[in-house]
Amino acid sequence: MTPDEPDRLAAMFLKSAHDAPDRVAIRDSGGSWTYAETAAAAVDLADRLAGAGVAPGERVGVMAARRAGGPVAILAVLLSGAAYVPIDPGWPPARRAAVLQGAQARMVLAVDTGHDTPEGVPRMDLTTSELLQARSAPPSSPRPRPHPGAAYVIFTSGSTGAPKGVEIRSAAAAGLVESVASLIGMGPDSVFVALSSFAFDVSVFEIFAPWSVGGELVVVAELQILANRLGALLEAPGLQVFLQTTPTVLEHLLQAGLELPTGTVLLLAGERLRRSLVAQVAHVEQVWNLYGPTEATIYTTAHACLPLTPGDPEPDLPIGSPVNGAVAEIRPLSDTAEEVGELLIGGPGVALGYFGRPDLTAESFLDGGARYATGDVVRRRADGLLVHAGRLDRQVKIRGNRVELDEVEAALVDLVGHGRVAVRMDTHRVVGPYLAAFVADPHCDVVELRRRLAARVPAYMVPTRIYQVPEIPTTSSGKTDHSALRAPEETRVWDGAVFETLSKLWERHLGAPAAPDGNFYALGGHPHTALQIATGLAQAHDIEVDVAVIERNPVLSDLAAAVTELVGMSTPRD
Repeated sequence: MTPDEPDRLAAMFLKSAHDAPDRVAIRDSGGSWTYAETAAAAVDLADRLAGAGVAPGERVGVMAARRAGGPVAILAVLLSGAAYVPIDPGWPPARRAAVLQGAQARMVLAVDTGHDTPEGVPRMDLTTSELLQARSAPPSSPRPRPHPGAAYVIFTSGSTGAPKGVEIRSAAAAGLVESVASLIGMGPDSVFVALSSFAFDVSVFEIFAPWSVGGELVVVAELQILANRLGALLEAPGLQVFLQTTPTVLEHLLQAGLELPTGTVLLLAGERLRRSLVAQVAHVEQVWNLYGPTEATIYTTAHACLPLTPGDPEPDLPIGSPVNGAVAEIRPLSDTAEEVGELLIGGPGVALGYFGRPDLTAESFLDGGARYATGDVVRRRADGLLVHAGRLDRQVKIRGNRVELDEVEAALVDLVGHGRVAVRMDTHRVVGPYLAAFVADPHCDVVELRRRLAARVPAYMVPTRIYQVPEIPTTSSGKTDHSALRAPEETRVWDGAVFETLSKLWERHLGAPAAPDGNFYALGGHPHTALQIATGLAQAHDIEVDVAVIERNPVLSDLAAAVTELVGMSTPRD
């Protein structure tokens, strides 16, 4: 029987506290605290948790605002031998309740927040200021937890609609932190600017990477980013600043005027990384593309993006090579494409599974839990580096053609920009399945965007609908939230005779079947073709039809509805 084991994440912090007690460990807009002060606060709270009946191996919810008290509460839970379950205060009440109940949380720590939690879960309310006033003596080591107990349980969205909790061992997380911190060159003079939600697993790296080397953790609130105080922090002299975020958030920051100093080390994760975005920040010291699912402990692969290779035609940068002893294996999608397929991950970072869900664990964790089937499609380049090529669950069929939604989205990103586009498959009662694109750019010329996209991808990959929306919604982790996209209600209808006429003209002049979601420009339409179709409609229905009607309504079903409106409003010509 394997003996109980102390928490390695907490042990790394305590070593730094022992070696340099007077160095600043954590800072937020309200002040800064040394390693000695932070250790004292965390130990005091760990003792309070034990006094409240929390036993090693149990789970404690941590619902914290973006202040220094959040990481200190997380550290305290680990010191107590329990596992922490992060709760984002911005989640809907039902989601907060589902996660706490699904984790069978012993209690919840609410730090700097008044958001409610289920009445059946005991709650301890704290503020950063009172939490960091404690003066307990730090212990020699964390309290042991039963092997192979989890250090944290992070809940991710499940395909069934119910969140599922991923159990991660402390040894796995600590090994990853040490490996990647060394890879990117972190040391005692490092300052890590934490932008991520505590409910996003990369926050584990943000918190413990600087603490593992005696560096400084800076917790930045969202409002500080909007006020551009982040820029002032990054320009402070004598600091080696590490900044981790998603490509979408970086795009927003750059658009807001953020200027990154040359000494910045930029870590990008969570989404496919475009070469065009890295080119905007190529003046900084390092840019890393990091990849990894929660189920494989934060990061599995890493790639140093700079310097960019001149003339490289691939728009996506590689996700690179395995880190921390990870084993990356490709399960081919077909017998003829051995270098393209689903990524399977093995090695020390593989999670324990999904808490309380042995059925889901057995589906995704193979060989008795030794490997995790990611659902991510990757391609191995000739140089051995891996490139992310989409998701198995983001592959759809449009008129018999297999379409990778991420590929369409990536093509639009090149034309519009990171964080301003999203693509999904919708279904219409007449049209059936079709692609819908959402563009958060009020100045975008949709007609021109269709033309440019049609020059890059096959016709069936050009979205039937392109909606202009105020913004693209994101999750708390900074990724695009496709489920939150909202399209206008479908109200336009067409007359059967008009649709029949238009279908014949469409097939005659475009040489393509008259599918209701067919796109004029994607099928090679040009001004002369538009004039021919407009003339045919005018002759058949005795109305005036301008070619601009086709430019504004390039989708066959939309055009039929627009012409139907013209027929209803027009009087016969002389």
